[in-house]
Amino acid sequence: MSMRHNPPPWAWTLAVSALLAALVAGAGVVLARKVEHLAEKPVGNRVDDAFRESARRIVILESFWQQAVETEATRLLNGGINAPDSQVPGIIQCSWLNPNLYEPERSQRRFDGRPVELRPLLERFARGAADEWKIPNQDVAQGGGWLESPGRPLAWRQGNGRNAVILQLDPSAGVPIVEKDLIARKLLPEDEPGSLTWTDPQEKVWLASGKPAPAGQKPDEILRHVSRFGDWALLRHYPVRIETSYRMPVLAGGFAIAALLLGGGIAVSSWQKKAMRVAAERVSFVNRVSHELRTPLTNLLLNTDLALDDLPGDEGKLKRRLGLIREETSRLSRIVDNVLAFARIERGTAESHATRCDVGQVLGEVREIFTPLFERKSITCRYDGPPRGDLRLDRDALSQILSNLLSNVEKYAGEGANAAVRMANKDDTLTIEVEDDGPGVPADARRRIFLPFERAGSRVDEGVSGTGLGLAISRDLAERMGGRLELADTVGGAKFRLVIPLGERSAS
Repeated sequence: MSMRHNPPPWAWTLAVSALLAALVAGAGVVLARKVEHLAEKPVGNRVDDAFRESARRIVILESFWQQAVETEATRLLNGGINAPDSQVPGIIQCSWLNPNLYEPERSQRRFDGRPVELRPLLERFARGAADEWKIPNQDVAQGGGWLESPGRPLAWRQGNGRNAVILQLDPSAGVPIVEKDLIARKLLPEDEPGSLTWTDPQEKVWLASGKPAPAGQKPDEILRHVSRFGDWALLRHYPVRIETSYRMPVLAGGFAIAALLLGGGIAVSSWQKKAMRVAAERVSFVNRVSHELRTPLTNLLLNTDLALDDLPGDEGKLKRRLGLIREETSRLSRIVDNVLAFARIERGTAESHATRCDVGQVLGEVREIFTPLFERKSITCRYDGPPRGDLRLDRDALSQILSNLLSNVEKYAGEGANAAVRMANKDDTLTIEVEDDGPGVPADARRRIFLPFERAGSRVDEGVSGTGLGLAISRDLAERMGGRLELADTVGGAKFRLVIPLGERSAS
């Protein structure tokens, strides 16, 4: 499959610098932008008039409620403990007080079905408990009035000189009645600019007009009315006018930095473009030289093989020398193949072609090449489990990967080393492991060895030759086949694992 061509680095540099310049310019515009929300109170007094009228109506309803409570208190005082339950909204409990009789348990009645909690009693019967609700003795006198004590519920007292009743009140019971009355009278102007919000004593919104204000925004004006039902509040948000302006120094600074970034990106991309052109010329030169070397190398190998085949059996010394020539020519051929493969990768023209091939035959060909090299260094290599039959993969890529891995064994394992090549085909996946008991790969070089021109040892006096391209090319070839090449963890030596998916997955 042909490789998709990616944009060159200089194009990425130019694109990134342009993006950064645009971001900086945009940030400059955002930072320079100044948005002011100016609240302006509408002309006229319609809201104030509506609020005053609403407050006046609440006062009237409060007086109606007071009259109803006073009338009910008189009825309960005259009817005694057996009087019918109260139907006046807000009366939740009645306590009968008698200065001559102390029966707090029998002198309380609750009208909402809940148990009695507070039991008011006259001061003369007080026992000094912290939670006692003491009523002054003179409150049993003729007449009635409100009882408003901190920490105690709102209450109404009514006395006739002999007895008295204390009505515990829940003013919130009258809130819905007040709200219903105010809504019916439509006192709040609906076309007033801004927004108006009525809240009841429980701070719940029960009436609103205009566009709702944003959550959490403080009102521009609060009008309050305090009553025995609780505190009523009219929250007013003035209409907002938005003004936008720009701080010129910040705006100019942002555009100046953006221009510098864009100019710098253009300069760097131009330098990169020139450097890539020079690098491409170098790669092209190496590619041409490698192609020129490949033809004579092929002829050398062919003629050396023919010469070896034509030699009589007793020409051992000449045969060994020709064998050495063939080995070194094969080594040089592998170097040229790696250089050509690297050049294709750099140019973006590398391709992977999956075909059906005999993996055992490929391994046999590579084994035949490295057998004399291993024998010269007394390296013992065992080959286990080549799969039988044809498998679908890139034959040339597999051959080059195996050659590079075995070349590493020959270079780095050392004299008298033991090596093994194991193959397994399981779940449509070909796994090949090449392992040796040599010195292994240092921990700091485990990732670096897969980079181009990198080796575990990079000094020229270490006695090991090589271009540092083998593992980088092998990993790239493995990935183009849809697989991977990795350095496995071992106690000693080095073990490389090649995993290649077979069938359709390898072709993708």
